[in-house]
Amino acid sequence: MQYRLYTTVDISHTKQYRNEDGKEQARSQQQNFDTLLNTIGMRSNIQFDYDPKVIVAVPQDYGMIGNKLSNIWSFEWRVEMEYVFLADHDDVALLKNDFKLVPYIPNLTETVDCTPALWMPGVNISFEMLR
Repeated sequence: MQYRLYTTVDISHTKQYRNEDGKEQARSQQQNFDTLLNTIGMRSNIQFDYDPKVIVAVPQDYGMIGNKLSNIWSFEWRVEMEYVFLADHDDVALLKNDFKLVPYIPNLTETVDCTPALWMPGVNISFEMLR
């Protein structure tokens, strides 16, 4: 099954896995991406071919809050099991539940202020199952 998410949180996959002087931002971006993968991975093994990409768009067009042009990260992945995130006739209900109030590192390259720095489905992250 293939899925996609959109978020106004910087989830750049920088591959900066160690703390090094001058690379603090890249490390924080990677930590956000790792948090994202670990949260999804609580229910299923995740596989992806492409890193998250950033687009400039209006968040409300992607199921989030905000009506001004903003940086939005898009990420697609797949899992082995069918409908692993399904609940109450919503293909992504369990993702929404799992991401509710998960902390992230703010003030990277985001253009939307979301205080507190917590993922909140429908506010700063949205999900869809691709058919």
